[in-house]
Amino acid sequence: MTVKTEGAATAKQRDHAVKLTFRQKAFLSKVADVYRGMDVPLHYTAIADKLGLSKSTVYDMFRVLEQKGMIESQYVTPKEVAGPGRASVLFYPTARAKELFFHVAGEVKDEWEVLKARILTSLRQGKAGNYKDVIQELLNKAGQAQAPLEQCAEIVTALLLSLREANYKLSEKGSLSAIIKAPVSKLRMSILAGLVLGISLSNQAVERLLGNYRGYTDKYEASLRKLNKEGLMKLHQFTREVWSFLQA
Repeated sequence: MTVKTEGAATAKQRDHAVKLTFRQKAFLSKVADVYRGMDVPLHYTAIADKLGLSKSTVYDMFRVLEQKGMIESQYVTPKEVAGPGRASVLFYPTARAKELFFHVAGEVKDEWEVLKARILTSLRQGKAGNYKDVIQELLNKAGQAQAPLEQCAEIVTALLLSLREANYKLSEKGSLSAIIKAPVSKLRMSILAGLVLGISLSNQAVERLLGNYRGYTDKYEASLRKLNKEGLMKLHQFTREVWSFLQA
């Protein structure tokens, strides 16, 4: 695991870049404790209850931070309501905010956590389930020189997203789900990538989208071989998170 620390001068430059007031930074520090370890959007009332603040205060602060690129919002309609239904607004920190949270909370920044936050934020921003732009962004980044864990995570996410673009039904009882839920091994993670690619390439549009897929799978296999036990466990857990997100 690669861990970096950040000096006081750099931290001050970061705070200045996002132009957060003392009150906003204090609020983010508290919000960090709620969101830490969680990658799901929350209703602002849940945040208000946990922080002991009024609902209007939390809502207004989230809207301000949203304008500064620190918070994302999304509207969801209860599945049990027929028709348009009544939408609820949920909030979650952006990758930029996640990175800042580590510094606001006085912690060391873990590059892996920042990467996960960036990818999961990109997934949530996929419009109406259309992930073409997200896939292209992931593959572009994977084509650059990176740490093995980062490269594996970006490529396997792009491959799993390609299943959605191919209109493949993500079943809990299918072979893919069985591999993902099985105990982790490099062999299983390799088989998973190959199986996903085989399914996706049955769709010509997805085949064009993936472009030089052989090059990406070669990079994935090479990086997978370099992972130590800790890195392999992280990749496996992250793959499960992406799988669960896509099923939802």
